[in-house]
Amino acid sequence: MASEQATTQLGAYKKTWLTRQFGHPTGLLGRIMGHLMALEHGKLNRLAVDLLDVQPDDRVLEIGYGPGTAIAMLAERATDGLVAGVDISEVMLKQATTRNHPAIEAGRVDLRQGSVSSLPFDDSRFTRVCTINCFHDWPNQAQDLREVHRVMAGGGLLLLWLPMKPPGGKKMTPGHTDDEVRQIQAMLTDAGFGDLRTHTPEFGRPVTCVLANR
Repeated sequence: MASEQATTQLGAYKKTWLTRQFGHPTGLLGRIMGHLMALEHGKLNRLAVDLLDVQPDDRVLEIGYGPGTAIAMLAERATDGLVAGVDISEVMLKQATTRNHPAIEAGRVDLRQGSVSSLPFDDSRFTRVCTINCFHDWPNQAQDLREVHRVMAGGGLLLLWLPMKPPGGKKMTPGHTDDEVRQIQAMLTDAGFGDLRTHTPEFGRPVTCVLANR
């Protein structure tokens, strides 16, 4: 099972030029996508941040921070801690940096361009980690979860916000099936996570949130 999971991208979908821009925004179109995400994902980000239950002294990492709206919400809560982020897109780094400039200047937010496959942080650094709507774009999900495990402190909380595939959903729509969620939970166990549970928030489209502890 584990070896099959390592070579299968769960939530895989048929990518078009438009969906590629959501996964890795570039150029002028990428900048437009970032502004659209900032406008449309407010409720989504707020629900995810609420589930993380961030405390003032938490050290939080968001993987795939996009235009940085969730980063700003997290920084409002981790007032005595740190909020860090990694995103593969240079365009999103620039937008998120502009949006969070005061907190960055104060040393409370640290944004990097990079990949989940090689996180630029020390072992056991973070007490909270989240990825919102982008697990399906991780390059090697099973191995990448082990990399996430590496940078998390003991007892830390991980949140995977997973859009679900609606019945009859188009191949170009990112989304997971119930069976894939179970496979993701198996990946988490293999990576060393425990106390797995799921939550289905009330949202405009079907969503499953998988939570696990380091």
